[in-house]
Amino acid sequence: MGSVAAAVAYPLPDPPLADDVVRLRPWTGSDAPALAAAWADDEIRRWTAVPERPDEDHARRWIAGERIRRERGLGFDLVISPAAEGDATVLGEVGIATMAGGPDRAEAGWWVGPDHRRRGVATRAVGLVAVWCRDELGLELFAEVDPDNLPSVWVAESAGCRLRLKR
Repeated sequence: MGSVAAAVAYPLPDPPLADDVVRLRPWTGSDAPALAAAWADDEIRRWTAVPERPDEDHARRWIAGERIRRERGLGFDLVISPAAEGDATVLGEVGIATMAGGPDRAEAGWWVGPDHRRRGVATRAVGLVAVWCRDELGLELFAEVDPDNLPSVWVAESAGCRLRLKR
């Protein structure tokens, strides 16, 4: 994802983004075990930049820093959870990061845990974020995806992200 700071902080979606299958929510400290497990997953490591040490302490520190990154306009990350109220299961993550080229551009990123893949979770979550970013924040979303990661290519295209294939 990008590294250029935006001029303003990113707000959290209000009301929270959800449909009848997924709900997007902020990370909490109790999500650290699920985040560490996701970082250790071979498929997530293959396609996504993750810390070299995928442990719970590192996950807790990363979660604690999410608010700071959002307030500085660097981006935001949200947990993909089931839509059912009270179900805090971490299905995956979706977020955006500011990128070079202007304050109206951002790069979307996402992952889905191994037990929740191939169920449309990423398509729904990225679609919700993409619409909100375009309609509420005025952002043009890009997605940099490895062409061999066909599920993510499809997710990016379905969400209307401008696709940039990694070479």
